[in-house]
Amino acid sequence: MSSYKIILEVSKLLQTTLWSGLTGDNALTQYVPNQDAIVLLNPADAAKQANHKVSLWLYQVQQNEFLRNQVPLRVPQHDDQIQFQPLVLNLYYLLTPSTESVEGDQMVLGRSMQILNDNAILLLQSQEDPGVSQELRVSMCQRDLRELAEVWEALQQPYRLSVCYEIRVSQIDSTRRQRTGRIRDRASTFEGVPQAVGV
Repeated sequence: MSSYKIILEVSKLLQTTLWSGLTGDNALTQYVPNQDAIVLLNPADAAKQANHKVSLWLYQVQQNEFLRNQVPLRVPQHDDQIQFQPLVLNLYYLLTPSTESVEGDQMVLGRSMQILNDNAILLLQSQEDPGVSQELRVSMCQRDLRELAEVWEALQQPYRLSVCYEIRVSQIDSTRRQRTGRIRDRASTFEGVPQAVGV
């Protein structure tokens, strides 16, 4: 089961994954000293605080077009109910280093890209159902300079070194249920076959 909280849970999982890959490397932790330095704010707001060194900003959410028409499932322990198909989403993040140093920005960006490449498949543990996990696929988006510049223009900020990532597939379970019937008994009747009339 995945609730509406899954979007935030995905963001926090990415945040934790990045920090796990950065920690222990003194060349990087001098720029990103702790997990709190990796924030989920847009880069314009993140840059207002000196202790914010990496912005991991969810800037776009889209419905996954290939999984939007799944078959409704029977509700466990309720044979007479079906649950409507989940809302399946692709999440798009803008990763922006903000270390106040060209060297730091490029080192942190390079390592962050390495971490996400090495963790191209992440398992998100369900908060509602312990032991149940959802597989997420992490991939770099092919955004050209014009598309990235449009994102920064929307922020009313000059373009900065950044990279986009797509996270597939996050699903939010539907709360809609419909009562249905089940075939429990079947009966068949046969009519007598009329005898052939002699020719």
